Amino acid sequence: MYTSQDKKAIVQLIKDASITYKKYLVGRKFMYVFDSRYIEVIYKSENFRHLTGVKSSLPAKAFYRNATRNLLTESDIGFDSVHPFSLCAKKLKHIDDVAKMATSECIILEEIQTDTMSYKFGTTDLNFTLCLNHDKNKKGEEINDGYVVQSLRDGDCFSRSKAVYTVSHIFVKGNDDKKYSELLYSDNSVSIEDLPDEILTMLDDKLKDNKTKILV
Repeated sequence: MYTSQDKKAIVQLIKDASITYKKYLVGRKFMYVFDSRYIEVIYKSENFRHLTGVKSSLPAKAFYRNATRNLLTESDIGFDSVHPFSLCAKKLKHIDDVAKMATSECIILEEIQTDTMSYKFGTTDLNFTLCLNHDKNKKGEEINDGYVVQSLRDGDCFSRSKAVYTVSHIFVKGNDDKKYSELLYSDNSVSIEDLPDEILTMLDDKLKDNKTKILV
């Protein structure tokens, strides 16, 4: 059971996390390099509500907008059997770390199967997992080759995935930029120059000798 103070604290956590989500993730595209392959990931404003685990009558975009503008209130959130308080509390322990995982060492999981959903990929730091699928329109058609973050799972999903890979590099660019211009993470065991040509053509020339990390 939860108290009104618990609910108030959760609203504040959501508002704080939305600011980080907006500042570091929305409007940017991230490329995770692993096993000489890559995936591109975007973080949409309308996916933020689901990551919190709470029930809300607000549409997803309005929920996010109110959170970023400090307008979200206790009456805007709730809990039920599908959105239990205990699960929400677990998710919110990690939600402010979502941006940090986009810029630091992490692991890629492939073909994740949960009790209710299948996900093509996931990223994890062993404490929580972000589950990814292709971005699709309302008709279920793939919009582009990128992936969107659809779910946050407390704990790892190793036992539910078919393959595990270490990320060697993470690059970022603005959604509308043609080339990746920033290096966020490198494990230093694979140099940028040794990446496959398919990946190199997606990078700004200045990155090929750039070892600078941008930290959240």
